[in-house]
Amino acid sequence: MFKGALLIVIFGLILLSVTSYFFFMDEAPKTAEYQSSELSEKVISINNAPLTVEVVDEPHEQVQGLSDRDSLDRDHGMLFVFSQPSKPGFWMKDMRFSLDLIWIDENGTITEITPNVSPDTFPQTFFPAFPVKYVLEVNAGWSKDNSIQTGDKIEF
Repeated sequence: MFKGALLIVIFGLILLSVTSYFFFMDEAPKTAEYQSSELSEKVISINNAPLTVEVVDEPHEQVQGLSDRDSLDRDHGMLFVFSQPSKPGFWMKDMRFSLDLIWIDENGTITEITPNVSPDTFPQTFFPAFPVKYVLEVNAGWSKDNSIQTGDKIEF
């Protein structure tokens, strides 16, 4: 009897350990330094306004985006690069600050700007009106402060 009870307790502890591992394995916070250190940075320009961007072209990077960060440095952004023009959806899941979404076609032309998208808009999803090859996320107000408009070109 004691042997059977001991086996049940051991099995329960093993099951609890395995379950806990899978439950908590993604819970470790990712710092902005960790996230950005693995992404390539480039300097682009719009209307002679330089912008340092983190380039994300892998699906796992695109899913993470700027989520869980406390802020974005001034004159910095994240450039999402897609393999072909499409109408990707963007939402503000786990965001802590507002953004401008700049939608860019395959020729590097801005097709539209969605300004001042707040974290409070989640779970709303934002889509471009036309297929885009790039989406640029910048701090809310950056587009207005730098007179960025539809039709402007990105200089890579």
